[in-house]
Amino acid sequence: MSFILRWLRRWPVFFAALAAAGIVHICTVFAVPLVYRSDAVLRLQRTLPLHSFVILPPAKPRAQVIPYQLPDTRYAICRFDVRDGPIVVKAVLPEPGWTLTAYAPGGESFYSMPASEQRRIAVSILVLPGGERFLGPMYDARSLEIETSQVIAPARTGLIVIQAPMKGRTYAAEVEQALAQASCRKLTF
Repeated sequence: MSFILRWLRRWPVFFAALAAAGIVHICTVFAVPLVYRSDAVLRLQRTLPLHSFVILPPAKPRAQVIPYQLPDTRYAICRFDVRDGPIVVKAVLPEPGWTLTAYAPGGESFYSMPASEQRRIAVSILVLPGGERFLGPMYDARSLEIETSQVIAPARTGLIVIQAPMKGRTYAAEVEQALAQASCRKLTF
């Protein structure tokens, strides 16, 4: 009987320790992504040059540059930074399946343009820093096309990704050429 009474006296301590361990576990699970950030955007921002499209190599097993990289799709990625001013992105999306998407550092997309089935789409966008609508005189703006869309970036840095489906090896050179013609450059004042 004394054994049972001693055990019942220790129950509150046991449950308090269990509750504390649960709270520490939950806090750890939520804190790790904030403290240790090793996602695709961060890895690409460390390796890609600024304001220039880089065509990624085709995906192979255990040799993917980005997570979930499709083997039948080619990617061109531009790392941008609009702290010193806007950037101009130009690309051609020749056929259905092609997309141009702009991503913030957290991975959320803030602009996306899919290709059209009816015609080739020439994309020309001006990515502006958040909260700045008027940028004053832009001497280089005369070179911009009339159909240039203005996009406000929610963050100062990010990635612009062109995704191009591969129809087969026969079309590989054609896809590479179209991706190589895309440009991502800083607009000068």
